Amino acid sequence: MNYIKLVFDIDERYQEHFIAELMEMDFYGFEQMDEQLVAYVEKPRYSDTHREYIEQIISVFPGASFVEMEDIEEQNWNQTWEQTIQPQRIGSFLVKPTWSGVKPTDDEILLEIDPKMAFGTGYHATTRLILRQIDKIDFNDKTVLDAGTGTGILAIAAAKKGAKKVMGFDFDPWSKENANENTLLNGVGDIVEIRFGGIEQIREGELFDICLANINRNVILELISILVKHTKPGGIICLTGLLNSDEEDVRNELAKFPVSINDIQHEQEWILFEVSK
Repeated sequence: MNYIKLVFDIDERYQEHFIAELMEMDFYGFEQMDEQLVAYVEKPRYSDTHREYIEQIISVFPGASFVEMEDIEEQNWNQTWEQTIQPQRIGSFLVKPTWSGVKPTDDEILLEIDPKMAFGTGYHATTRLILRQIDKIDFNDKTVLDAGTGTGILAIAAAKKGAKKVMGFDFDPWSKENANENTLLNGVGDIVEIRFGGIEQIREGELFDICLANINRNVILELISILVKHTKPGGIICLTGLLNSDEEDVRNELAKFPVSINDIQHEQEWILFEVSK
C-alpha cells in the first residue's frame, strides 16, 4: 500500500485539533514538531474532496499553511523513525523500540513496539491515556477486545497485565503484519490473536470482559452499540481517540445503552471514557 505524505506549518497549540480533523478523513499517521505537522493517508483514500476540505480547515487555524505533498512507497518505517522514536514511560509501562538500549526497572512492564506503517507508539496523547487506564484495570484471567489494534500495543499491554485471551482487529494489512510481529516480539503470541478486517471480525456470540477502542469520534459512535453487545455483564469498555469537544455526543450515545460511566480522563485536547455494563 502506498501512502500520501502531507506537511503543514501549524503552531503546536493547534496541532491536536488539526489532527482530529484529519483523522475524520482517514489520516492515521502523524509526526508532530514544534511548528510543523506531517500527516499520512493511504493513497487510494486521498481525493480532490480531501484536498478541498483540508484547504478549508487550514484557514481556521491562525498562521497554518500547507507546505508540500509527497508520494510514499510502501516501506518499513523503522529506518525512517529510528532517530526520532524514543522510549516512553507511561504509568507502569516502558514503551520502546527494539533498537533502544533502555532497560525497564523491576516494577515496569516492558512493551517493545517496532512500528511499520501501523501506528501506536506511545507518542500520541490518546495512546498514553488508554495505557494509563489499562494500568488501573485488573486484567487477570480476562478476555479482551482491542478494536483498531494498529501496532498491537494495547493488546500486548492487556496480555502482559494478565489477560488470558486478547483479540485485536484492524483493516490495515500493515497493521495485521506489524501487530503479529509485535505480539511475538513481546512473547504474547499465544495470548493475542490479530484478525484482518473491521467490526465484522467480532463474531456472533463472542463476548469479552474488557473492550478497548482508540480510534476516532465517528467510528467510536458507530462502535458503541456493538461493543456493548459483545461486552459481558459487569465488563468494562474504554473509549478514546476523542476530543474533549466530543464528550456530549459520546455521553448521549452511551445513554442509549445499559452502561454507566466509571471514569473520564483528559490529556491535552483529548478525552477517555471508561464505562461498565
